Amino acid sequence: MKKRITAFLLIITTILLMCGHAFAREGICGYEGGISSGEVPDNTTFDYKEVTFISGKPVVFEGTLLIKKSQRQDKLTTTYTYNLRNGENTLTRVLTFTAESETKENGQITETVSLTSASERVTIDGVTYTIPNRNNYQFARSTLIDPRPAVTYHAGSIWSRKVYQVGAAADGNTVTIECTGTYYGYDQYWGNAESLLLDYIISGERNTGDGVDIWGGTATIAISSTSTEQLEYFENRPNQISFAGSYVQSRMNSNVLEYTCMMPEFDAKGISTDRIVTYSDSLVIETFPIQRRLASVDVRNARGHWAENDIRLMFGLEVFKGDGSAFYPDNYMTRAEFAAAIARVAKEVPQDPTLVRRTATTRRTTGKEVVISPFDDVSINNIYFSDIKSVFERGIMMGKGDNRFAPNDYITKAEATVAIIRALGFESLAPAPVAVTSFRDNDLIPEHARNAAYVAQKIGIIQSDSRGNMNPNKRLTKAEGASLLHSLIKYLQEGIRKDYRDRLINYY
Repeated sequence: MKKRITAFLLIITTILLMCGHAFAREGICGYEGGISSGEVPDNTTFDYKEVTFISGKPVVFEGTLLIKKSQRQDKLTTTYTYNLRNGENTLTRVLTFTAESETKENGQITETVSLTSASERVTIDGVTYTIPNRNNYQFARSTLIDPRPAVTYHAGSIWSRKVYQVGAAADGNTVTIECTGTYYGYDQYWGNAESLLLDYIISGERNTGDGVDIWGGTATIAISSTSTEQLEYFENRPNQISFAGSYVQSRMNSNVLEYTCMMPEFDAKGISTDRIVTYSDSLVIETFPIQRRLASVDVRNARGHWAENDIRLMFGLEVFKGDGSAFYPDNYMTRAEFAAAIARVAKEVPQDPTLVRRTATTRRTTGKEVVISPFDDVSINNIYFSDIKSVFERGIMMGKGDNRFAPNDYITKAEATVAIIRALGFESLAPAPVAVTSFRDNDLIPEHARNAAYVAQKIGIIQSDSRGNMNPNKRLTKAEGASLLHSLIKYLQEGIRKDYRDRLINYY
């Protein structure tokens, strides 16, 4: 029978003044072909750079981007306010978008974005370009969002058409910029990224007095916006100090824009010629790291062990709990211990900091709250109960049949590998119906774990031993568990980021 408990609770609640679906990285740079400084705690105003081709040549503006969001049910309203300069040249813009989302049966979310209001004024070399109202700016954006246990992925497409009034309306001069593009991103605790590929067609019409000068050009912009939690160990220089060293966890934002454009050359009177000029350059915004020191735990039994650094990091991150005195690296790891560890490594996806507002309140309730264990063999009093419940509800680890989790069974490498790939949401990346790995002992991999083993090997989370074997049914030691979880962290920090960044941009 499932265990349950009834209690009177004093509840400290955190009220999230939002609902629906909003994630931290999506739209952090806007969709006007620029880059921002990225996420900073408790900040909605970002440093911002943008290149515009409105005058027939690239002009780079710098300044600030303010993002404000509000959400009601499944409708999200976002306002972007730009204040930018380039010497005496200026750009001001206010855009408000409304996004409506729908959750599908498979858990994916479709989001459709429309423009509800727009105003823009650009001054370059004394010439003013304006979008006086919403009618001069057509815009459409659609996104597919796929929330997985530890990572939320998204991909989308964008189309826009702006018609600028150049100078006075009576002059009849215009510049039209049409943009099509795609974007891809992910969001998770250890890092997030969004990459955009934008193609522009620019066309202008100008009354010269002798006729109409019609000119055109093209441009391409590639943007990579990333944020990563980095870990570095610092050994103390003094010998007479109570701890040898400690890890520092820091968050770095890196944002890169590359552009290439082909524009006509203009003569001294500002009339286009048949000669085409190619421009290309890159823009970068990187922020100072936000740092915090991790606890230093002296794990005496791991000194000199091949996995000493992995173990030390797990204790510093509090993935492994305690003071380390009772930790033996070559002891086997139970399923309950691994569940607790992967729950702390594969954290839930952070909410959007520009949207979430938290208010701490205290209330006393006389109602009864019933807590039920999802497994017959896991008591709610078990020290690992909350972690086991979490990884089960998030789909990272399943039971072993007959409503049993088998918390005290030792976990195998195959079971741990399946949990990691489920956390990433990569079950579908293996060839169908069953993948064949390059491990020499491929036939010993349980059929239900073979696809996970294939993907984990492909992305570098697991490797073969000196004989080319995976050893899938071998019990995992705590040292091996620490090493495997460290590999997962490194993949979430760097491995996945390279796929989104290096495929799209050549800056690095």
